[in-house]
Amino acid sequence: MKKAFTLIELVFVIVVFGIISMFGADLYTQIYRSYVHTRALNQLEARTQNAITLISGRLEDRIKGTVIGRIADQPLATNFTDLSSITANHDIIEWIGQSIETKNLGSANPGWSGFIDLNSVPAAANLNGPFTLNTQGSLLTGVNAVLANLRAGSASANNGTFGVIFRSATGDLTANIGPFYGYANDGQRILVATANADNANAEILNITNYPPNAIGNREFSEQYYVAHTAYSIVPIIPAGQADLLFAPTPDPVDKNFDLQLRYNYQPWAGEQYNGAVPMRALIAQDVSLFRFRYDNGAVALKLCMRDNGRNLDPAQLDLIVCKSQVVY
Repeated sequence: MKKAFTLIELVFVIVVFGIISMFGADLYTQIYRSYVHTRALNQLEARTQNAITLISGRLEDRIKGTVIGRIADQPLATNFTDLSSITANHDIIEWIGQSIETKNLGSANPGWSGFIDLNSVPAAANLNGPFTLNTQGSLLTGVNAVLANLRAGSASANNGTFGVIFRSATGDLTANIGPFYGYANDGQRILVATANADNANAEILNITNYPPNAIGNREFSEQYYVAHTAYSIVPIIPAGQADLLFAPTPDPVDKNFDLQLRYNYQPWAGEQYNGAVPMRALIAQDVSLFRFRYDNGAVALKLCMRDNGRNLDPAQLDLIVCKSQVVY
């Protein structure tokens, strides 16, 4: 019976241990680095997807044709274009959204049905002053309550009003988008209204301002949209990085910025996305690229974000993840 190791067996074991000690530490290091890289990639994928989903969710409720593009730090009243004319230099996207919050109240009737009785439209001679419209199936008293909550804390002087845009007016916005934002000499294309506060007349829209360019029945159609705010996605240079170059380019390596959502402002009442009224919410940090363009009636988005030292040393690996999405 064998009771001990031979010299050859001992030498073989020593050689095996030597090989393991030579490559084992490096193997463990590689495994850990792979884990950190995978974790960073998964986190960045999730952050980028969450951000583009949030933007897409807002854009889904846009009033078609009211999307415009801007260039940061350019004149407000002249520096904008309709979505179909967007270029790579346009880094701010702005639009008027349907007031979904006041439409779906969870009751038998919606807040606003989206349809009016055309027989309630006054004659052209009576359109110069305030008038009312009948919107069948609406519960406008509920609109008042929801708007009061949505506007809580807002500095706007127009908290009691909202906009009404008729479907007939949204078909020619490519040539006439300016009046929807109040940037045209011939007046606006959007009506300013209030909801009737009387439960017995909860289907009555009070029109307080009728645009002077809207003569006769041209601006009226059976279908309408209520809008209580516009929205804009604005790139912001983080504090301490103001000295970095910020100019839209196809190459994302020369900039890093945040994306901010601005809301609760009414351009048709003179409020601006960069004024004192809009509320602000952070959408994403460490963004390296944000692009949007027209895509056969839809909005195509591209968003790229950096790890920026959260998991990896940027000097060794500047991890960037990009996501694209089309919003119909």
